[in-house]
Amino acid sequence: MRSEAYKLSGFTIVISALGFLLRWLQDMRIQDSQTGLPVNAPISWLVAGIIVLMAGAMIGFTFYLKQYDAPGDPTVALAGQTPVYGFINLIPALLLAVAGVIRAIFPGQDVLWPTMHRICGVATLIGAFGAGTLAMNITRPEQDGARRRGAVLILVFAVGWLITGYRDAATDPIVWRFVVSILAQCTVLLAVYYFSGYFFHSPHPLWAVATCDLGAFLCIMSAIDENGLAQSITFAAVAAQLLIWAFVITENLKTKPLGPAIREEIG
Repeated sequence: MRSEAYKLSGFTIVISALGFLLRWLQDMRIQDSQTGLPVNAPISWLVAGIIVLMAGAMIGFTFYLKQYDAPGDPTVALAGQTPVYGFINLIPALLLAVAGVIRAIFPGQDVLWPTMHRICGVATLIGAFGAGTLAMNITRPEQDGARRRGAVLILVFAVGWLITGYRDAATDPIVWRFVVSILAQCTVLLAVYYFSGYFFHSPHPLWAVATCDLGAFLCIMSAIDENGLAQSITFAAVAAQLLIWAFVITENLKTKPLGPAIREEIG
């Protein structure tokens, strides 16, 4: 199934690059340069359209992948097929740690609630520790407790990140300046929830793939927003992590065995 994994990841990256470009063009048009007031930018319809297109494509892919068998055991379902998988899986955790340190120490001069951003920085560090714990123990069944703790820590980060983003957005009169990032953070929370199901005996492989790729797409689109260095690094780290998760789940899908009726028909 590696070919399917490459196709899905390649599609996500290409659409994400297009979304990033549209978001960049939109950011230059949603605010009047002289008055600072919001304006109706026609390109916003294209941004909305590509988000709907990506969401529809992920739902379609979910139905397409139903023809394959998705292992429920995380030791099998999340095993990397390359020798450098463990190292690659640690990169998002390292980036999250850098973003957490920056946000905790330098919350930014323009933020209205620097204390909340410092708390979010600590939550980001917690998420980085959780991601690192998962990366090192993801295929070790004897470390089931560590894998669960890692998943919970990532959930703590996702919730704290969403709350901070929503609090910042509440004072912004230009909706399009924050709506994509809020959608990204909500989708990330869903993706972490579905992915964490592997470690609590309730896996949702296909929905995990769909929400991970959709979340990565929205995070890449949001990385262009002027939210500071820490936020941009966080979006990049989360996008990378979600792409890795979606890829490895898809890579480990198995072809379903033929049922008795189909075997008799073929024979």
